Amino acid sequence: MIKFIFQIIIECALLCILFFNVFVLKKADCLVGLLSISGFLILLLTTVKYKKPIKQRCKDVNFIIIGLSIILLGIMYLTGLFTGFISTYSPFSSTSISTKKWILIIAIVIVEELVRYTVSLTETKRNNKYILSEIIMFLNFIIIDVMIAPKIYSLSNYHQICEFFCLFLVQSISKNLFLNFISKKYGYEPCLWYRLLIDLYIFIIPIKPEINSFILAVALLIFPYLMYRVITELTEKRKIENRIPSKIDKALNTVELVIVAIVVMLVSCEFKYGMVAVASESMTGAINKGDAIIYEKYNKKEDLEKGQVIVFKHNDTRIVHRVVKSLKVSEGEIYKTKGDANKEEDKWIVKKEDIIGKVNMRVLWIAWPTVLLNEIFY
Repeated sequence: MIKFIFQIIIECALLCILFFNVFVLKKADCLVGLLSISGFLILLLTTVKYKKPIKQRCKDVNFIIIGLSIILLGIMYLTGLFTGFISTYSPFSSTSISTKKWILIIAIVIVEELVRYTVSLTETKRNNKYILSEIIMFLNFIIIDVMIAPKIYSLSNYHQICEFFCLFLVQSISKNLFLNFISKKYGYEPCLWYRLLIDLYIFIIPIKPEINSFILAVALLIFPYLMYRVITELTEKRKIENRIPSKIDKALNTVELVIVAIVVMLVSCEFKYGMVAVASESMTGAINKGDAIIYEKYNKKEDLEKGQVIVFKHNDTRIVHRVVKSLKVSEGEIYKTKGDANKEEDKWIVKKEDIIGKVNMRVLWIAWPTVLLNEIFY
């Protein structure tokens, strides 16, 4: 019991140091992070009692993780042939980070996986007390992810908070759940391969594909689960079941996949159709606050008709208003717009290059969570 209490104390101490380093000082000092988790590992190794490690088919899992990770990277870089490439943080690229930081990040990842494996070997029983230890370490692993992330999240406004939760936190949770499972079953080697290929490739390869951040976040959210399914199917001893999935089960799975794909395509706004949340009351009647609209991307060669509801950019804000007037100028057509609930026309002119798309459909109420969060932070 005393050793368990000591373990909880040093886990909480590590959590406080990492939290202070990342969210209070807002420096995310990698040297502080490396020294903290290295010290924690040493204390853990010298004070806590361990059970005998169990490694089941570690080499098979290594091959599966390496193979699937290379396939994912291959798909990403093939996509880059169409979307383009940008520089990474590799020492060989034009936007590289310092050699010191690059080495520190690699070292942090290695020590982190050794910590994960060591914690998985502590002699514990499945009760509420030891679940507390697992939760604390899970939070530590997520903060370490924040510390070594290429982008610093200030969490100072609504957009930063949404980006942090939707594009970073959910995939960090998914990844760490997967790595905890792998570390307990197969040791630290498969985890290191995963981190090297999926997390650290941007610090090794000088270019990366320019993929929509939302699409990439969804892929990295789903990928650990798919890998988990493949590993459990190929390596775990499972009872043979005679039950064959029914046509209804297959149909439901297909429908779920299609719905997820459609939502990703719409929210990413990278394809022919996109989705925008309506946060104002300027179009009340036709489109209410809290609704979402689905638009079709605008062809710049096309002239718009009076009465068409469009999505356009003004001062880096997406606005959904109706075209009330078109004017011929030497450069082509320009448009005057107005919100249906507004008394006056908009004071600005909308040019064709400002237009994002034409509104095709209204979806009732689904944007209210986004709208409410936006109002809380503004």
